[in-house]
Amino acid sequence: MNFLKIHCLGWGSKILDANSILNKLFPDGRGGGSKEPPWIVLGLGNPGPEYKNTRHNVGWWCLDELVKRSGATINRKRKELAFAQVELHNMPTLLAYPMMMMNRSGIALNYLANRFKTPAVKIIVITDDIHLKPGSIRVRDRGGAGGHNGLKSIISALGTENFPRVRIGVGKPQYGIEQVDHVLGKFDPKNLKLVKLATDRAADAVTLIINYKIESAMNTYNSSGDGNPVDKQK
Repeated sequence: MNFLKIHCLGWGSKILDANSILNKLFPDGRGGGSKEPPWIVLGLGNPGPEYKNTRHNVGWWCLDELVKRSGATINRKRKELAFAQVELHNMPTLLAYPMMMMNRSGIALNYLANRFKTPAVKIIVITDDIHLKPGSIRVRDRGGAGGHNGLKSIISALGTENFPRVRIGVGKPQYGIEQVDHVLGKFDPKNLKLVKLATDRAADAVTLIINYKIESAMNTYNSSGDGNPVDKQK
């Protein structure tokens, strides 16, 4: 193994082997260093300011929290999606916002999955769920679409249901209100506060999954009944 002493801005003076240098320069493995594909975290939502504060976009709200925590800048933009390359738990991770309507989310995801060779088990989808009460979350390592058009598109694109997802409750529509009007509507102040807190917990769950602890994430956030972390000492 050949070793080099380098001094570069941000790296300091270190002894690095050739693979370490390639990993620094090409974190997605394209330079011949690490072949480990990055995690992909995809927040489901619709693009456009008119959808920003709707129930259907809570996946984006969670992604916003992860972007803030990582200090990332969304500086990679294509017509299909916008994303940032970061590290979560020292794992190369892509935080991605689809730039296509919800029912075409799989097209946006396909670009990243194919480019970075990321398998489905390392793709985390954050989504709204009308079957969960506002402010609750659920973590699953696989499952069907549950009537969600974004998940339907992703399952079709990947050809499998075996990918992790973090579901954020937005509640069912009231009697007489169509489902599409409900998910494209906004929260009342009380539920908005609950859901904002839930998106923070969902971000915690995503980070735990990326640390290869999806069983821990499910045990922590599913057992309480409302998506709050379970106090194991009780």
